[in-house]
Amino acid sequence: MIESVFRKMTQEEIDVEGIKDIKMVHVYDLTGAKGPEQKYGITAVLLNYGDNKQLNYTENDHCFNSFVNKIFEAYNSSENKEMIIMDGTTRQILEAGEIPRHDTILDKYYNAEKLENPVLVNDASLSLRFEPFVEYLLSGLYKTMGTDVEVIDRKCGWRGAGSILYKVGKTNHRVVFKAFQVNESTVSIKVNGCLSANGDIIINLVFYNNEMTFSYRSISEAIEGSGSFTFNKESLREMQQIKKNGKQIFYDVNLYANPLNEDNAPMSEEASNDSFLIQQWLEVTGLKAHFPEAVPCAIYSLPFGMDYILYNENDINEQVDVKIYSCAYLWRDAAYADVRGWSEIKSQQTGLTLKNEEFRIINLSNKRGLVQNTFLSGTGSRYKQELEGKYVINGRKSE
Repeated sequence: MIESVFRKMTQEEIDVEGIKDIKMVHVYDLTGAKGPEQKYGITAVLLNYGDNKQLNYTENDHCFNSFVNKIFEAYNSSENKEMIIMDGTTRQILEAGEIPRHDTILDKYYNAEKLENPVLVNDASLSLRFEPFVEYLLSGLYKTMGTDVEVIDRKCGWRGAGSILYKVGKTNHRVVFKAFQVNESTVSIKVNGCLSANGDIIINLVFYNNEMTFSYRSISEAIEGSGSFTFNKESLREMQQIKKNGKQIFYDVNLYANPLNEDNAPMSEEASNDSFLIQQWLEVTGLKAHFPEAVPCAIYSLPFGMDYILYNENDINEQVDVKIYSCAYLWRDAAYADVRGWSEIKSQQTGLTLKNEEFRIINLSNKRGLVQNTFLSGTGSRYKQELEGKYVINGRKSE
């Protein structure tokens, strides 16, 4: 039994979902700010709501983004905003968050026919998406243990099942795996045959707006590890660590420059080709409509068949600086994309920043060219009312 596949809401998540009837909000810097242009400490938000209930979270808490989004949602739906107690900086940030930021990207979907049930099943793409990651991770583990391996065959099956045939020394060794969608952002993979015939490993991957994290554990092999890929306009940061029998045997951090950054050296031929192929793929699948007309500000192609693409634009006034982002995790071989948009609202006076106005769309194509968009949880009243939980069929891809 794979215990990590089944998940229930934490008490923090239950508390956040219950936020309504706001009485007081305060956005502050936990460690003390030095000045708007300098590095700040940890942003925190204090909330009083309902019948004298209080919540206080910092940006280091796992539920912080959903907590902030719920505050924006409750504030924007309040009939007596002027009665909510808050300082001037907090009010500027919350007022800036009232503006719908992604209507231009989502407009055609508001007017499209929306279905209550999916036509295409997302689970069908699981093995195509995550077989390369299983191969990448296990090959790295073999190498860390001092064994060179060669992949000589791979198979992807229905609903997350697949197998990889390794050549280990002079012996062939088959690994089988099954991927499960735990929730909107988490995938769990059960692998049998890891490192040895009876070896097993459970891998968990979590996708955030600008970060992918993974962790894994093998009881039979006494191995556990974790890693992350953090994306931004300037660079990609990779971190990985591995423990064997409780002792750390590997730790590494790498920083990769954005190949599209004008300050960097000219793009390599490989990076330029990747950029062209991704842009072409976006056009063919209809995904280009999700993004601004401007060129992307970052594209990262990872070694396990996944690309990350980022767009951004700024809206600055005397009080707040609003950065509007659109991004996508792309699995071109699986004809699957996880498309996201969000805003970061920064006070010009204090430098405090909060995220708001999020949307998330799963774009999935089948072999016949049918394209389905699934609208997942987000913020913004129109998005939640008209699109969240709905499905839109775009028709066939161009040949």
